[in-house]
Amino acid sequence: MYKYEMHVHTAECDPHAHVAAREIVRIYKELGYDGLVITDHYAAMFYDWFADELEGADHKACIERWLRGYREARDEGERLGLTVLLGAEVRFNGQINDYLIYGADEDFYLSAPPLNELSDLSELVSILPENALVVQAHPFRDKMTVCDPALLFGIEVHNGGTDPFRNEMARVFAEHYGKRMLSGSDLHRLEQAGRGGIMTDKKIKAQVDLISVLKSGDYSLICGKE
Repeated sequence: MYKYEMHVHTAECDPHAHVAAREIVRIYKELGYDGLVITDHYAAMFYDWFADELEGADHKACIERWLRGYREARDEGERLGLTVLLGAEVRFNGQINDYLIYGADEDFYLSAPPLNELSDLSELVSILPENALVVQAHPFRDKMTVCDPALLFGIEVHNGGTDPFRNEMARVFAEHYGKRMLSGSDLHRLEQAGRGGIMTDKKIKAQVDLISVLKSGDYSLICGKE
């Protein structure tokens, strides 16, 4: 079985993440994973965190900066033979919910309008590439709200940074609405590595492979270190 991490943040793009992208890849290689998805925050807080760097930058330059963690991880993954794919954790301005995007490439993020400035999830879904998927992250954290499940491909039912009771609430919600279930470590610190992900007998080398596996449901969840 192949193991893939689905929710990771890099120090290059998040001051609250304490592990650099290349080190993340080395750690997951040592943990026996075959790949991971970099899901750095795409939200107003990213622009606040790096305001000095981004002052005067146009939208494309801002996205180039946001891609730094992913690109560092991708390059290290190529060196070590570990698949690294691009994802995102999007939050709309003035809102608190987080949405994981899988299946969109660099060209999409560089050409799309600022995603955090969209009005809501329906607007995001309307502009995503045809095969991209949206999964609500940790929907039962404080002040977060569950949205219209019809707009979602799935629910993150195991999040390595969320307490078990809230994860269980997310699982019940996903089961009730027949939504695909996902798991991720939500790595910000070293000790969080390997707390989540998926296992599948299909090798994932590209976005198209990931989307195929997720849509088929041919995977099981990693829920905590084994």
